[in-house]
Amino acid sequence: MILQKIMENKQPDNRQSIFELIERITPLYNSYRDSVKSLASGTDVLVLMWKVGDIIDLFVNEHDIKPHALYWQIYGKAEGLKQSYITRDFLSYCLRIRRYFSSMTDISERFPHLRKYSLFREAFPLLENPKFKLSKDDEDKIITVLNSGGSLQKIKQLIQAVKSQHIGIKNTRKQKLNEMKPIADNFVAIYNEIYSLIKNNNQQELDQFAGSFSKDLLSSLSEAVSALTQENLYIPELTERKELPAHWILFIQNLIYLLKANVETRNRFRRLVPPRKLFNLADMLNVVTLNDGVKNYKKRKNIQ
Repeated sequence: MILQKIMENKQPDNRQSIFELIERITPLYNSYRDSVKSLASGTDVLVLMWKVGDIIDLFVNEHDIKPHALYWQIYGKAEGLKQSYITRDFLSYCLRIRRYFSSMTDISERFPHLRKYSLFREAFPLLENPKFKLSKDDEDKIITVLNSGGSLQKIKQLIQAVKSQHIGIKNTRKQKLNEMKPIADNFVAIYNEIYSLIKNNNQQELDQFAGSFSKDLLSSLSEAVSALTQENLYIPELTERKELPAHWILFIQNLIYLLKANVETRNRFRRLVPPRKLFNLADMLNVVTLNDGVKNYKKRKNIQ
């Protein structure tokens, strides 16, 4: 069996529950996509996402599963499940919206005239994250402008100006990129190594790889890489591991550094290693912890 040593601690089979969950979320997800395409009001979109978040919140509490792990099972192609195209990004924001607003009524009371969901999403880190807690005046200013009838471009510019003051987001595209290159090179090396393992599907190589890692460590690394794809995702606890090969020790050290760094540093890193590559790496780190994960990943990505 592929990665037998890792799979000794595999999770219980909950495929039917996941299938039923997908069946409940899919109509709402389709409505969300239709609403965004038809330029429906942002308030209506938030209500739809709150409903999905409520379903997720109940599920993770009932089944004692981490939201991150659940998102992978919904989006990925787990054995025995049909393909789901409900993205992890959508699911993550739905749960965050559910936990931010106490009820659907709270949404309509605070944002009765929100014109576009994308404007709310632009402002959401300021409203949600305690680390960037606004003053009451600034928060009221954001909420007022989101409900205003001003031009969409001016609303977005105002929100970005407030974010720049509180979070320090600046145009760092050409600043200090060279400092990130050794870190980016290490990520590329890890990416190529695990991709090669999956592509070759060589039992001896996979067994050797499995002997160096535990399932929990690989899951944590997957979560950590995923957290780098965008701001305000769940960040796992990581500690340095001295027993691993040197480039993996460095990989974990780099992850810890980036996750503790400021937004500007992570933005510089994402200029060299784009979120899509990070998403793929997180996906690959995750599939090697699943029964038949490598086989299903190759099939899903059409890797020969």
